[in-house]
Amino acid sequence: MKRTMSLTARLIITLTAGAVVLWIVTALATGAALRARLDEAFDGGLRETAERLLPLAMEGFRESEEDHDGHEVPLFDPSGDEYIVYQVLRADGSVQLRSHDAPVEPLAASLTPGFSTNGSWRVYTIGSQAGDAYIEVAEAHRHREDSLLGSMVTLLLPIGPLVPLSALGIFVAVRGGLRPLRTLSDEVGRRYASNLEPIATTGYPAELTPIAEAVQALIARLSAALEAERAFAANSAHELRTPIAGSLAQTQRLIAELEGHPARARAQHIEETLRRLRQLAEKLLEVSRADAGIASATGPADLLPALRLMVGDALRHAGNADRIALSVAPDATLVAGLDVDAFGIVMRNLLDNALLHGDAGTPIEVRVPQSGVVEVVNAGPVVPEATLGVLTRRFVRGGTNASGSGLGLAIVQTIMAQVGGTLELTSPAPGREDGFCARIVLPQAPPEARAPH
Repeated sequence: MKRTMSLTARLIITLTAGAVVLWIVTALATGAALRARLDEAFDGGLRETAERLLPLAMEGFRESEEDHDGHEVPLFDPSGDEYIVYQVLRADGSVQLRSHDAPVEPLAASLTPGFSTNGSWRVYTIGSQAGDAYIEVAEAHRHREDSLLGSMVTLLLPIGPLVPLSALGIFVAVRGGLRPLRTLSDEVGRRYASNLEPIATTGYPAELTPIAEAVQALIARLSAALEAERAFAANSAHELRTPIAGSLAQTQRLIAELEGHPARARAQHIEETLRRLRQLAEKLLEVSRADAGIASATGPADLLPALRLMVGDALRHAGNADRIALSVAPDATLVAGLDVDAFGIVMRNLLDNALLHGDAGTPIEVRVPQSGVVEVVNAGPVVPEATLGVLTRRFVRGGTNASGSGLGLAIVQTIMAQVGGTLELTSPAPGREDGFCARIVLPQAPPEARAPH
């Protein structure tokens, strides 16, 4: 199944991308406004420069009018460049005086006072009152573009370090903002068939309060439905035990009385049906007890004696002392916070399952390979992996012709889940080419309680 992105990740990515896009759009808009401001400022600088240079240039112009033609004013710092250049021109448009970097040809196409653009130059032209001389002050467009580019870089450069910082800030804000949602999710996640305690519906933001109230109402309805179901199953099974036992006893007596009679086979068939019905009633009672939460114990208990007792009881019912083999690893213990009666239900169901579906000619192995682990292994056909995944569902049976209710492994799974243990099903059994292995891992007991009693 494809894993979807979490809500936190979506919000962080969306908000971070939105912040970056907003920053870029703002920088571009600022750049457009900055261009207009820079042009206005630079044009003002050209005007002021021209107005201040004009009186000085006119004096030099008159003093050198007959001696110089296109005279170049040298730089004080030969290594530097001029951002602003100027030319002093006669009324006929010829250059009388120019700055070091100014071109030889006139900067403007005409001697019209005001701003003009000539190729790569932005030019401001102003003339004397007598109209006999003009000064043209110019600035290269490249200088303006470089200034604008530097300003834009200054605006955009912080985006690099600000992106991770913004993402971190958004992450902290989103995590904090979604904390009530995670709290509600955790509360709902801790509810299952045997834990339907009410959840708190107060203390949440206004957006989550209706959800919490709706979930609480659903839990209440589900709890009532499950309680009615459990009561029905328990009462039905309990009420059926007495009539089933009476009917079974009467049928067995009838079989004895029909010795040699043709109807005896039909009576034996009735007896077998009643036995299966009795087993189903017992399984339903175990389901009710498991759902009621009988697994938890008040303290750690040594379950190894209970395991030996259950194996011995299964051997008596099997009628074959070689049918089940029990092996316990040296120093292995079974100390866990699991009710002894619940553990007995677990082992009885695992052993019944192995006796019912295992190969009758091969002993069933009950092993304690290490502390807190019990394995029940039986021979038989390999169970497909797809079937293994559903065997712990109620009333689900594998591809077998053997009789059964389909509740045994479901009961084991319910009890183990209540105490934090696990049930692991594998086929073929470890170390074999066939067979079936049911492995339970008991919850760990405190270190001081792990030694056998």
